Amino acid sequence: MAKPDTATRRDGNASSDTPDALISVALFVEHEFPLAPMSMVLETLRLVNWVEDQRVFHHWIVSADGQPRASSSEQPANVEHSVRTCPPADIVLVCTGLNSDQISDSAVLNWVRNCHRRGGQVGAISGGAFVLARAGLLHGRHASVHWESSRSLAEAFADVTVSDNIFVIDGRIITCAGGISTLDMMVHLIETFRGRAVARQVADALIYQSIRHGGAPARIDLRHRTGASNGVLLQAIELMERNLEEPVKLSEISARLGTSMRHLERLFARNFNVSPSKYYMRPRLKEAKGLLSQSDIPVVEVALRCGFRNTSHFARRFRELYDAPPSEARRAARAMSHSGGCHADRGGQARQRRLG
Repeated sequence: MAKPDTATRRDGNASSDTPDALISVALFVEHEFPLAPMSMVLETLRLVNWVEDQRVFHHWIVSADGQPRASSSEQPANVEHSVRTCPPADIVLVCTGLNSDQISDSAVLNWVRNCHRRGGQVGAISGGAFVLARAGLLHGRHASVHWESSRSLAEAFADVTVSDNIFVIDGRIITCAGGISTLDMMVHLIETFRGRAVARQVADALIYQSIRHGGAPARIDLRHRTGASNGVLLQAIELMERNLEEPVKLSEISARLGTSMRHLERLFARNFNVSPSKYYMRPRLKEAKGLLSQSDIPVVEVALRCGFRNTSHFARRFRELYDAPPSEARRAARAMSHSGGCHADRGGQARQRRLG
């Protein structure tokens, strides 16, 4: 790919041979960090330097103690600093996974607070919003987090308005849902610091044609996510997903949609090979699994929040799907978080039994 002859800066001028003051980026990772978002951050920064033909951004990878960290896919990160030795950075990005609710190291929290206090930009990717919230930086703000953790964040921090958008900018705080949306966030940051032309050239180099604004939804459209196309079926699923704590009776769902129970049963059987009640159980149990692994909410309370009035019934259905009781699933999630490794369950893999 041919390098552009010049790169137009934010002020409209072409880049010169003399580099501007370097923009420093500190990327914080913890065990089980998501590898793809971290790679997107580093690659976009590299491409800015390439597009402008000068060193504009430089970065450090940081961990709490300066020791290496392994991603959720067991790939190591070349950590250069601890939070105590890291030089002041213009931008701090906290890139952590779904175990982020366990990060409470005071040194880490003070580090992100100090960056914000000095006037720097502070960002969070995927589960990183938990760290910013615990540091008090999201108080009274809107924030984005990976959709699997959105309810856990809302439950843990009532003063944070959790958004379902791919990224949220609130003052000098930017939070991102993770995954591919990290690239959208980075293109926005590049535009902020270096101008639209540079941001577009970076996106072009990555063959990224559909740059999304922050208001785009984080979850895939229900039709594409489920593979279903029937309108009545999609409306039924939407009603189920919106009512996990207080499940709607199937008779009420069919009445609201103006269809019969028999027709609803045929739709679920034809598309998913399960009954509507079995299908409804899945998102409730998945929500429960997330709350168990990402919060300290008692099991009985988790059951209630996922629509189970009987704890033994909840435990029985949870075991059917995840091959382990809720308490064991919580212990396994905690053990994985603290060990920093990826562990299999008793069957060798994290597996789900089919509810049909």
